[in-house]
Amino acid sequence: MRLWIIRHGETKGNQAGILRGASSANDEITDTGHAQAQAMAEQVSGGEPRPQAVYASRYRRAQQTARPLAERLGVPVTVLPGIHEVDCGEWVGEPYSALRQHPERLELGGGELGFRGGETFREIAARFAADVNGLPAEDAALVSHGGIIRIALAHLLGRDVRAVWQDGSFMLTNAEYVVIERMGGAWNLV
Repeated sequence: MRLWIIRHGETKGNQAGILRGASSANDEITDTGHAQAQAMAEQVSGGEPRPQAVYASRYRRAQQTARPLAERLGVPVTVLPGIHEVDCGEWVGEPYSALRQHPERLELGGGELGFRGGETFREIAARFAADVNGLPAEDAALVSHGGIIRIALAHLLGRDVRAVWQDGSFMLTNAEYVVIERMGGAWNLV
């Protein structure tokens, strides 16, 4: 099974570079975001193999990004409950740059990373992995969000989440994607 994990198209929140968490559930993609979604849909649907199903988070921007791909493939967009944006707790309203400038604030004690007043990285990875590992064994595309994608990919690929977070691995731009494949019960980067 191949899985195209796609970050949603650009939003006004992305333009501002501000962490918004759950308050951004109804944010829409911008005109640029729609163009990004169309370009991504053309690229992903034009190759072989290609997804046979399209999934998105419950947030509007992810569903808007998924729609052009689903239309090209002739399938519906199915919403998954556990792949939505991270609950960044006390980080809401802070610039993205604060995550790079103050990574020590992600240390919660006992070796745990996360967002004070929000979710731990372990909780975030677990809910994403539960949805992904529960998918039917067919090639699929999944539209989610930047922060959760980084944390989830580290988990699914068996990488140290602290190292992934610190070195900038899996920082996808809007409507960018990465492809992973499950073989023998393990996920690998394609």
